[in-house]
Amino acid sequence: MRTVLTSLLSLLFLVPGFATEEPQLDIRIPVVDMNDFYNEDKREEFLVTLFDAMKNVGFFAVRHTGVDSQVIRTAYAQAEQFFKQDPAFKEQSFSKELRGQRGFVPGERAKGNRAKDYKEFYHIGRETSSVPNVWPEQEGFKDALTTLYGELEQYVIPLQQAIVATINQHTEAKLPLDILNITTKNGESLLRALYYPALSEEQIQNLEQPLYWAAAHTDIDYLAILPYATERGLQVELNGQWLTVIVPEDAFIVNIGDMLENMTNGLFVSAKHRVVALEPNKDRFSMVLFIHPTSETALDPLPACIELTGGKQLYAPGTRQEFLWERLLELNIAPGLLEPYSKTGHTERQLQYGRQSPQVVEMLINNGLASDEMLNLLKLQETKS
Repeated sequence: MRTVLTSLLSLLFLVPGFATEEPQLDIRIPVVDMNDFYNEDKREEFLVTLFDAMKNVGFFAVRHTGVDSQVIRTAYAQAEQFFKQDPAFKEQSFSKELRGQRGFVPGERAKGNRAKDYKEFYHIGRETSSVPNVWPEQEGFKDALTTLYGELEQYVIPLQQAIVATINQHTEAKLPLDILNITTKNGESLLRALYYPALSEEQIQNLEQPLYWAAAHTDIDYLAILPYATERGLQVELNGQWLTVIVPEDAFIVNIGDMLENMTNGLFVSAKHRVVALEPNKDRFSMVLFIHPTSETALDPLPACIELTGGKQLYAPGTRQEFLWERLLELNIAPGLLEPYSKTGHTERQLQYGRQSPQVVEMLINNGLASDEMLNLLKLQETKS
């Protein structure tokens, strides 16, 4: 099905690459226009395109979001000014105690990767969150990023209604259109400003494979909203092939995250993606708002989505906090969470659906925190295999 969608909705062609075994390919991901969502004559076509994109690609582009373009430009200008400061200035906004949740972060590694990504980023969250924001001594930075955060959050409201509407098109058990918005209204959404440093010609010539500004990963959230990036490099995996994402200049990129995949019982796919340095001497800047619900939000598969995926529950129940703790442990960001996490029963539930994290299972066993239920489920899995 995804192969068919690729041939129908994507335009593939060769573009220059470097130090790769295979030629780089481009993909024009499905594009929808929010104006069509409000237009009764075009609404059905909009929903069909959106549903197919989330089900088969996990990525789509959106035009006419209603977000003020000047707000985006101002935030980018402030972010670029910050990232171009000397390291000592940036380090003043780094808080090790916050484990990368807020402020400047000099780097991270993607799940399953040992090497750090070649990037820097800055995190801000809701001002009323229990986790405090960290602000640099840079005039205009706070106002620019908080304004963009607010504008993107407002846009998410109709977008999430549209996503629910696509499900309702295919099932008799209609979901409330605000079912996602209720959980994200006071949620833990996170705005990330990113800087990917340029590579020189000499660096590129010495590479044996592409440099991963961001290694292959999926996002853990409901959705990731990207207003735009200053350079190409974002790639999505489709049918085992890596394709460089191309969108209209005025379009946002949106991708499905693990939490929404879980809630939809795999109906919508959290696509694996990465960011690759494709050309020398070009810095890359981008912004992304990761849409998160509140920590206590249940991410159990919705009955309507179980119906649309064959009638069998394929994903484990759990809260946003449990799934997030599991990811933080996988990334070895917060080892102190291991003991409280072990008491949630999350890994035991994941094991029942064969979706447990091997890294976290190993950590629990090595630290003597594996429950009898967990060990019995592991033995049962070994017997079946």
